[in-house]
Amino acid sequence: MSRAFLSGTVADICFDLVATRSEYGDEQELADLVERRVVELGLDHERIGNAVVARAGGAGVPVALVGHLDTVPNWADGGVERTPTRIIGRGAADMKGGVAVMLAVLQQLTPAAQPTVCIFYDREEGPHADNGIHRVLAESRLLAPKPSLAIVLEPSDGTIHAGAVGSINAEIVFRGRAAHAARPWEGENAVSPELAAALARFTARGPIDTVVDGLTYRDVATITMINGGVAHNVLPDRVVLWVNARIAPGNSVEAAKAEVEALAGPSAEVIWHDVAPPAAPCLHEPTVASFLERSGLPVQPKQAWTDVATMHAWGVPAFNYGPGQPSQAHQPGEWVEIAKLEECERVIAAELGAA
Repeated sequence: MSRAFLSGTVADICFDLVATRSEYGDEQELADLVERRVVELGLDHERIGNAVVARAGGAGVPVALVGHLDTVPNWADGGVERTPTRIIGRGAADMKGGVAVMLAVLQQLTPAAQPTVCIFYDREEGPHADNGIHRVLAESRLLAPKPSLAIVLEPSDGTIHAGAVGSINAEIVFRGRAAHAARPWEGENAVSPELAAALARFTARGPIDTVVDGLTYRDVATITMINGGVAHNVLPDRVVLWVNARIAPGNSVEAAKAEVEALAGPSAEVIWHDVAPPAAPCLHEPTVASFLERSGLPVQPKQAWTDVATMHAWGVPAFNYGPGQPSQAHQPGEWVEIAKLEECERVIAAELGAA
């Protein structure tokens, strides 16, 4: 890179990260840069595929800082820009701003600081089963002993986003038999009364609130895509609805699947894709409660899925706390506020006893 190499202020680091392309599945260049930086800092580290794990501070049970390196594809002609108040570019909010905070805090940690392990991982923006964090949790020696707390720096606008709603993607297939559109009686149209009834059931199904630890999460089941037909004069033999369901903490994946099947109806074939479970808020876990008390930060429910759920399933209490605005994730013109970068750096550095 032509300018500062993942060093300097947190805004400098964020700019460098955003300027380095790292779309899902193509994270090697950025992983190389992060690895080189932790080597320059003299930290114990591991390279696991295109993930980097680095440890700093003293000995003992660590706190984990967690951030993914990959982004969704860039928007047309998307570049990187720095204004007096913002870093603009793909991944600025989701979640290179959070990764910048991790690197900025790492360069402040002394041997006397709270033991800290940073997980910079790949392939988060795709299917849950392919997420690089699973390999890290299975293979990293630096994660022993298991962390007492994980702070996932996904965009939360400088507030605590507790828990996570689970996510299921389902392909719902209605089948027919193709025929010439001039003679539809010779086939069976997949655009059928059964399909219309399923559409009506899904569109009538509104959000259902679930309150956990005083936080309100919403179960939803949303049709996101409809695909069907091959030509304007051919009776379609197949129509597919894609449905995304979100599962509040305390509710089960199995119950969500059963509801989607009921909404689809008995004539539909349901194919499951990318199932990710929900996570409880963990507000009463001692390490979480202690952070909340010291920081005084407001707490909101996370109405999305993040790797808070992965850490929760691994047995580590976790929450989201990052500088990006959730509304900026995956947007054209994506940005993060420099003031939020600096605020998150101060809060986390103070928590870890940085110099």
